[in-house]
Amino acid sequence: MLQEIRERAQGWVAWFIVILISVPFALWGISSYIDGGSTLNVASVNGQDISEREFENGFRQFRQRIRDQLGSNYRPELIDDGLLREEFLQSLIKERLLVQATSSMGLSTADALVRSYIDSIPAFSAGGQFNNEVYERALRSQGFTPVGFEAQVRQSLVTEQLSRGVSGTEITTDTELRDLVRLQMQRRNASYVTFPATKYESSVEIADADVQRYYQAEQATFMAPERIKVDYIELNIDNLSTTLKSDEESLLGYYEQHKSEYVTAERRRASHILFATGEGGTGDAEALAQAEKALERIRGGEEFATVAKALSQDPGSADAGGDLGYFDRGVMDTAFEDAAFSMSVGEVSEPVKSSFGYHLIKLTAVQEASGKSYDQVRDQIKTAYLKNEAEKLFYEYAERLSDLTYEDPDSLRPAADALGIEVKTSDWIERSGASGLFASSKVTGAAFSDDVLLERRNSEAIELGPEHILVLRVNEHEESSLRPLEEVRTEIIDKLKSKSAAELASTKGKEMLEALTKGENMDSLANGAGLQVIDVDGVARNDTTLPPELVTSLFRLPRPVDGASSYGEAQLSNGNFVVLALKGVVDGDDKDAERIGGTAALKNALQRSRGQSYYQHLIENLKARADIVISKRE
Repeated sequence: MLQEIRERAQGWVAWFIVILISVPFALWGISSYIDGGSTLNVASVNGQDISEREFENGFRQFRQRIRDQLGSNYRPELIDDGLLREEFLQSLIKERLLVQATSSMGLSTADALVRSYIDSIPAFSAGGQFNNEVYERALRSQGFTPVGFEAQVRQSLVTEQLSRGVSGTEITTDTELRDLVRLQMQRRNASYVTFPATKYESSVEIADADVQRYYQAEQATFMAPERIKVDYIELNIDNLSTTLKSDEESLLGYYEQHKSEYVTAERRRASHILFATGEGGTGDAEALAQAEKALERIRGGEEFATVAKALSQDPGSADAGGDLGYFDRGVMDTAFEDAAFSMSVGEVSEPVKSSFGYHLIKLTAVQEASGKSYDQVRDQIKTAYLKNEAEKLFYEYAERLSDLTYEDPDSLRPAADALGIEVKTSDWIERSGASGLFASSKVTGAAFSDDVLLERRNSEAIELGPEHILVLRVNEHEESSLRPLEEVRTEIIDKLKSKSAAELASTKGKEMLEALTKGENMDSLANGAGLQVIDVDGVARNDTTLPPELVTSLFRLPRPVDGASSYGEAQLSNGNFVVLALKGVVDGDDKDAERIGGTAALKNALQRSRGQSYYQHLIENLKARADIVISKRE
């Protein structure tokens, strides 16, 4: 059969097949060449495309900047990638709109300004000067070319011109500034009466029909969240050390190796007179002779320190009378140290030969050894030894744990048995987290992942911290469900009582408000209702001692005429109702302005705020008038 096909595929038949195959390939190649391989776009702004490649490259850099700015606080599991992408796309659209706007306005930037700006960037400097090699290397690391980067800088500078042109040209008149100070620094004097909602709860009766109706209408409120229980193996230094054993020989060895942590060794203080030999000194015989003569002077009654100052060839100690301070064993030359640690306090040695020359040594003080014996710290030694051994084993166990839980993904038991670690079971955990180990979003993210929750496999090893990992699997799973009415009945009754009590408080309060507007006295009305009138003076707009709803309502009331009050109300978030009487208004003045930075600073702040607001309006107007198409991606 194959031979027959081969024989027929000759001459014009073969050429026909080649042409038939070649035509679609040729057409596909031409199409690919013409449209650039069907470049995908994420958006179009007034006919200018934002390609997928441009978006992805920019988004990677955008995300890296966030990571760099947050440093150790960067938590990728807490960042919604979809929202982050949307934010970045909107920034690209805004950038494209500004580019188009600056182009239509004819704004531009000189090459010298672009070059000067780049030269001033510290990241491109070496030794305080711009370095082209550093510049090009930095650009390559970020995926830029010099031409592309300089184009971005140029456009950024042009956009900044537009920003300054709009936001930097706003002015503030003296009248506007005085009005700002007058209103912002205004103080108000008032009295108020609070109708507490709790006062009316005892008079509220809630019918079963009301409970049933509320339960049906607000079922979303009473949904029990999805939750799971997990089995888990926790591997850290502490629980690993409990699986290890120790013997006396090992503990004694550890004590000797770390003795300095428990015992302060004997220290000695000495002075010396050095007669140097070798380079910079004399021969051995002459140095020894000088040492013996010095010793005779000391034994003849001269002070050791006086002779040391006169004769010692040790520049570091001669001026101090030869004093070397305290030292441990292992610090000095061996011969010097052996002599010093064999002497009594006040004793002066015979000449001692060291690698430096001949010394006369005087022992001046002894600090005896102190600390705790092995028997006194045996329990501490055991804990430290086992922790040290656990640290050595941790990474081996961690690798084995990962391998074992991967090889047998349907159970934690084989890994636990192999490593001698207990399998524990958690309490209920919701997607929002729990406490302890399960407060970490890393843990809840792994526990509710499809692989663990739906496929019921072991999780990968979750690193909670240095030398602390966790592997888990789902033990029980409860879907989100509507809590039974009987379970939430008391909760509903409490909510309905609070709502009805707040409505009663509001009704009573509005009755008082109506009476006040008819000329009745607030004190009399409050006494009749068993309530108290509270007087407050000098309330500022940013007051934090009063409920925010009360302050907001107070500053909405009209200025009262002399000798009268303006009345109003405030419904507080806790259900209480407040009746307000505004008695007087004190406007802000120049002294208030000085207390918050002075008129010049306020004027600058107001101009800056307005300018930024106008610039934002410009961007919003550009968006509103633009033809923006965002491609929907599956």
